[in-house]
Amino acid sequence: MELLHILIILVIIICFFALAGTIFVTKRLDDNYERQKSFSSLSYIYFIGLPATILAAVLIWLFI
Repeated sequence: MELLHILIILVIIICFFALAGTIFVTKRLDDNYERQKSFSSLSYIYFIGLPATILAAVLIWLFI
């Protein structure tokens, strides 16, 4: 099997576990929920994490 097919299967497995983990975590109620804190955490994820993920994907694509 080609390396690309192996990587696609690996990504599908990781996404499945991420979805299962997200569903598991969201079932619990959080008594200390703060909207501002949640928004700031999501901002860090999207504005820092997304470019880092894109950069890593481009570097992997260039060197593999």
